Amino acid sequence: MTDSHARSDRTTPATPTSATATPAEVSRRKVVGYGAAAVAGAAAASAMDWGLAPSARAAAPESTAAAAALPVVAFGFSDPTGLYPVTGTAKAAPDLLVVFNPTTALSGSVTWSIAARAGAPLNSGTTAFTAPAGTQTTTTIPLGSYDPDHYAVTATVTNASGTQLLSQTLGLGVIRPTVAGRRPNSAFGLGIRSESTPAITRQIAQRIGVKWCRGIDAVQPDTVCPSPGVFWQQPQIDAARAEIADWHAHGIEALAGINYNMSWNVQPGPDGKPVKTYQNRPKDLVAHAEMVYHCIAPLQDLVPNWEVWNEPWVHGWAWMTGDAQDYRDMCKLIWDRVKPEFPDVNLIGGGSVTYNRDIVYARGSKDTGYIDGSVNHAYGYPDATQYAMTKTQVKMDRLWSRTQGRAGQWQTELGNADANFTHLPAGQAGYGVARTVAPTYLLHMLAGAEEDSPIRIFWFSLSYDKTYSGVEFNIYDIATKSPKPAVVAYATMTSLLEDATLEEELYPNAKSTWGFLFRGADGKGRAAVYADQLYDGTMEDQSAGYNGTVTLNGAQGVRVYDYLGRRLADGASSSVTLQVKPWEVLYFDSDLSPEALKSVLTTGAGFDYDTPLKVEVQSFTKPLGASSTIDVLVENVSPQTQNAKVVITPPSGWQVSLSVSPWISLKPGQSKTLTFPVTSFTANSANQYEIGYDITVPRGSAQVHQTGTRKVQLAYLPFRQITVGGSASQWNDVVPVTMTSTGAAGDTKTYSLQAAWDDGFLYFRALIEDDVQLSNVPFAANEYLFPFKADSIQLGFDAVAHKTEDLLVGDAHYEKCLRSLSHLYVVTLATGGVPELHRQLAPGTNYQTYYPTNATLPTPLGPMDAKPDSGTEGRVLVSRDDVNKVTRYEVALAWSQLPEVAAAVKNAQPGAVTPMSFAFQVTDAGTGGHGATYWTTVAEPPTSGCYNFAPFWGTGAQFTGGRVDTRWGIGS
Repeated sequence: MTDSHARSDRTTPATPTSATATPAEVSRRKVVGYGAAAVAGAAAASAMDWGLAPSARAAAPESTAAAAALPVVAFGFSDPTGLYPVTGTAKAAPDLLVVFNPTTALSGSVTWSIAARAGAPLNSGTTAFTAPAGTQTTTTIPLGSYDPDHYAVTATVTNASGTQLLSQTLGLGVIRPTVAGRRPNSAFGLGIRSESTPAITRQIAQRIGVKWCRGIDAVQPDTVCPSPGVFWQQPQIDAARAEIADWHAHGIEALAGINYNMSWNVQPGPDGKPVKTYQNRPKDLVAHAEMVYHCIAPLQDLVPNWEVWNEPWVHGWAWMTGDAQDYRDMCKLIWDRVKPEFPDVNLIGGGSVTYNRDIVYARGSKDTGYIDGSVNHAYGYPDATQYAMTKTQVKMDRLWSRTQGRAGQWQTELGNADANFTHLPAGQAGYGVARTVAPTYLLHMLAGAEEDSPIRIFWFSLSYDKTYSGVEFNIYDIATKSPKPAVVAYATMTSLLEDATLEEELYPNAKSTWGFLFRGADGKGRAAVYADQLYDGTMEDQSAGYNGTVTLNGAQGVRVYDYLGRRLADGASSSVTLQVKPWEVLYFDSDLSPEALKSVLTTGAGFDYDTPLKVEVQSFTKPLGASSTIDVLVENVSPQTQNAKVVITPPSGWQVSLSVSPWISLKPGQSKTLTFPVTSFTANSANQYEIGYDITVPRGSAQVHQTGTRKVQLAYLPFRQITVGGSASQWNDVVPVTMTSTGAAGDTKTYSLQAAWDDGFLYFRALIEDDVQLSNVPFAANEYLFPFKADSIQLGFDAVAHKTEDLLVGDAHYEKCLRSLSHLYVVTLATGGVPELHRQLAPGTNYQTYYPTNATLPTPLGPMDAKPDSGTEGRVLVSRDDVNKVTRYEVALAWSQLPEVAAAVKNAQPGAVTPMSFAFQVTDAGTGGHGATYWTTVAEPPTSGCYNFAPFWGTGAQFTGGRVDTRWGIGS
């Protein structure tokens, strides 16, 4: 998680100028003038701050010393934001500015080129220049005329002797017009950094359609309460009100935030030494609540929403000591101080969906739910788990907030960075980030719309020209002061979706496709559609996702734009065919009613994906023999019915009685398991059986083929009487499953797991290659250390059909992306050679995580009654071989911990195999460790699920394991 408030230790800000001097929009003439100043450097730019009145701007000094500090040559654009809005079919005509400040006379040339999306140059040229000594001069170079898109302008300045003075590539955005004015119901927020130049960043935000910012820079705890019992006075309050008014003048609402502690009220760190204001809880919670009241009281008429603390992780970076109850106590104290006088103020709390469930709403604990709305931070790729988390967040707020979550959901930090797309070709990482902007917003917005709960989403982050903690997420390049592609993607999204109400998702059964239907303020239909990405080791390669085309019939009056605003269809044709690519949103702006547009995008649409079916060659669940079968699960993931025929290629040395299936017809979301009887086989000592498949799918008068291979293993639990800690020979004939993990350095490790059962227990034995054993201290020494953060294995089961504590059961998207598991156990080795078995999830745990001061749940969380040779709930032994660098985990899980599976095994017929949905995860923690490796990604292509609780079985996202639906068999 990234600090969004003040990890940079801001001091009390100077009083800003009056907001009445800040224009709601700036004329092009002034913008061109400001552009040269912005390029020239900070000294000149400060003299042209848009917050200054014209007379003050004219009087701003330009000293010789300041001029000497300016670079000899600098690039910029005639508009300092690098953004050029256009209307209708108009084109933008940007100018490149080259500003010279030489101490000796210069002459030479500027060569330049402009390209869209890192493609081939669209235009280029060479311009001569002369620059006299001691004088600032500007060479203006027209770049041509352009439609909406993101462009890269590369320019090189060379002097007359051939010496290169400067070469840079700047981003340039031509954007669609966005909706002007304030929109308090808008979802579109942005994390706008106060370190940057406010006049420019606010102009950027206004121009790209931002309607919410986070934080008020003039509201700082030390400003509001500089010493005990002393509070801010009217000049400081006026400064805050002027800042808010300035945001409002740019059409932007503020979510105010309490920027941690007063410097005199910070609890010391764990070692008793002073820490920074953001690093620990308030020492005096009553004094803190009083400070919060004094923040809110003079501003509540302008700002009704207040975030009480950013990321208050108990024993984490912003709450180093204390406990979960301290946070609940703080929220109640603030509530009791603010609400009697200002009942309409909304207090926004929590830190994530996990945190809210674990702490804010901890079942049975004291003083829960004293918030009006909750916070989540959903960094990363736009997997469907973001939608699942937000739905869970809404439902928790509705159930357990004191006001049923009236203030809605606040996704105050989310986003992506170029570092998440390092495998893409050079110059493409920024476009990888841009593709994720709209899907991230849309998944969150859908949850809010379906649950009729307001939601505000703040992409992290924007700074025009200054660095900060989390700068890797910046959507501007501070070196060139120019927009990255994500800026254009954001503007395209807000241009088409602001002032529109999201009504429904169009393809709830199709895992390949997301479609969002909107009703515009004019009553016309709008929509956004994209194909999903698939995990293939990363989430970067678009070829791993769903690629194809969609052909729309009855499309007259439907204009189509891509994720960067490029127009793909003008609405003149009744039929149009469009490319569909993972995470690249297609926007539909129509003259039709929403109902008619829905028809065009569903019954009137033909989706032709390269891979319309999901294929799982499933694990063998009983010993190979005369009755063995190769089972292939085929699921239609496309939005329309598919017919298919499957041909398999059995493993080398195998024969099947039937290798070609009959034709099958599958509706969207429907699946069928095809069975191919085995007539002969050859056992593989490595338990690895490669099976190929070729699926024929009719496509009009032609046929397409979807082919692939999977390595399948036997995943089977025989009946064996095992003694934990006994001889390894007792496991000799139990076939292990294996996973290979590849680290960042390219090294590989092998993990194996064997499983068996008897009348008392389920047994698991894992051999884990691990260079360094990273262990927590024993639970008794520190109850706050999560076992899943150390080297560990997790055992996950989905054994309960109807989960009463799963808040999403029954949702239309449950099978698409919301299904959760039912039981989760963690095995770890604490320091001193102490093995521990922890219960992390089971019916009765409310999907919570163990915190010492929370109420005990009906099914207790935390360490179980399990020792190497005794225990009512199991047995556990973990041993480390430092010579061979292997950790051995041995676990016996009492059947009482899985009563649903136990009942099925008990009722099984002799010779039958009882199915079990099970997977294991290996965590190799610490520097140089391999992180998490999941059986779910080895056994089959992962599917998104909903596991938003602290053990983070991948959070349910594809790229972190997906949901637990891998099958195993228990022999009788």
